Amino acid sequence: MAARSKDTEKKSASPAKAAAKVRKSAAKAKPGPESSEKPALRVVEAEVEAPPATVGTVKLKDLVDQVAEATGARRADVKPTVEALLTAMGAALAAGKALAAPPLGKVRVVKNKGPALTLKLRLADGPKAAGLALADDGEDG
Repeated sequence: MAARSKDTEKKSASPAKAAAKVRKSAAKAKPGPESSEKPALRVVEAEVEAPPATVGTVKLKDLVDQVAEATGARRADVKPTVEALLTAMGAALAAGKALAAPPLGKVRVVKNKGPALTLKLRLADGPKAAGLALADDGEDG
């Protein structure tokens, strides 16, 4: 019986075994300045919920129009109120305060790097967020 060479053994090995060997050797090898080999890339698939199909930016004009439509007021009357609200919210967040606005949720500052703030929004849910009464009239206690 003739012995097979190492090259023949590598060609006949299953793809799964070959991939396992590559992963093991990549885990053992520590890339350094003297290493000219590139580390093996590994594809990791994560189950991520797809963002909503209507991703975009709501501009001030759109926001004012929506508020005017919801309240039945004129756009000219609503615009200063919306601008004042946004200014107050921006000032509070810039000061590091958290905002609790039940229809929206709770907004807090996570990072503050100069003029850029990283915010975290916890969306409100349940009857309180929907603006529904938590108790019927006369049940206040």
